[in-house]
Amino acid sequence: MTSVGPRRNDDTLVLGMNPHTQAEAEAIQKSNPSARVTTLQDSFRDDQVRARGSDGAMRVHDLRTDAGLRSFVGTLGLPLAQGQQVAAAIASAGEDARDELAQLAQVWARAEKGGVVPSRLVLSGHSGGSGLWGEEGSFSNGVLSRRSLAMLAAAMPRAAAGVEDLCIAACYNGGETTMEAWRSLFPRLQTMWAYDGSAPGTFSGATAHLARWEKATRGEVDSLRPDLLRGLRKGENLAVWSRLGGHQTATVGASTADLRARQAAGHAAFARYFRGDEVVRDTQRGPLREHYNTLQALLGRPEVPASERTGLERARDQTLRLLFYGNVSVRFQATHRAAIQRGFSALGLNVPDFSRLDRKGALALIQSFEAELGRRNPRPVEAQRLMPLLTEGLRDLQRSRIPDNWL
Repeated sequence: MTSVGPRRNDDTLVLGMNPHTQAEAEAIQKSNPSARVTTLQDSFRDDQVRARGSDGAMRVHDLRTDAGLRSFVGTLGLPLAQGQQVAAAIASAGEDARDELAQLAQVWARAEKGGVVPSRLVLSGHSGGSGLWGEEGSFSNGVLSRRSLAMLAAAMPRAAAGVEDLCIAACYNGGETTMEAWRSLFPRLQTMWAYDGSAPGTFSGATAHLARWEKATRGEVDSLRPDLLRGLRKGENLAVWSRLGGHQTATVGASTADLRARQAAGHAAFARYFRGDEVVRDTQRGPLREHYNTLQALLGRPEVPASERTGLERARDQTLRLLFYGNVSVRFQATHRAAIQRGFSALGLNVPDFSRLDRKGALALIQSFEAELGRRNPRPVEAQRLMPLLTEGLRDLQRSRIPDNWL
């Protein structure tokens, strides 16, 4: 294996997509004042970072441009081919997530040059299991995908090999297959901590959870107990993995057969909400949230075959967007206001404000728009351009049209 200096340390790197990342880092620091805690969070400006060049001057690098990416990677002091891999990893990140990934590369570059990186890594934010994004309702941050993190880990293998304890302080990353996907990024990982369900927010439990995680992973650790959060809010959702103990959860889950039965039964509730016959009153409770939990639980089971996973993932993503349809409609209107104006005007129709319509009203309006467009010959170009945004986006709630950080 590649040498990364001392086998381990109690230093912690906290990468957070939410605005309260510093409070979570401070909880870890308070738990262990002698350890160093490094915090990475949203930059001063979207996808821009400051870095010191070989001449010692501090400059701002715009990661949205090829030139900015090249100039930033040049400050890391890596071989040309490796720098190109790092640049490709950062470029793969979505809008306003490149700055977090670049800051991580700055820290990890130490290991690539023979130094040491923090052995403990915390990834914090909102999540559906494949990445992290910023605060609910916030327009201020992007989505950092596991794929982009995996690309950076592959580009910086010495740094990835230096991570021994991983904490995903986010919802729905505690399924066995999901934890396995995260673990594959870090070949020397000894322990992992995640949530097989929803996780607490920063000030509703996360700081207390992180303090216990810090204590449990201090020193040489190769096992974790799933009851470490007993007595704390949402502690029953803890899932852990360790070299010695494997995957364990704080509560006994339903059998896969029971989950399949729940999925079939829950689809009727999903259909009611999808049609707009029922409105979500509480995004954290109710039949639609239970259906989402069931889909997530199935995706966490290794015995569910690959042939089923694409459909389950699509259903999971659609259900999550339906749960937060109120946020979705607001972001859809704000993002596509001009296209909505042009498309409806091209058909001589009154221009709607989708942020003020409930789902049932929005679906009826989309159906009317589609019918009117079908009657036209020739069909107005602006109306044709708007059509897939309305059908694939607001109607069908496809992830390709409705980003995670709209939720």
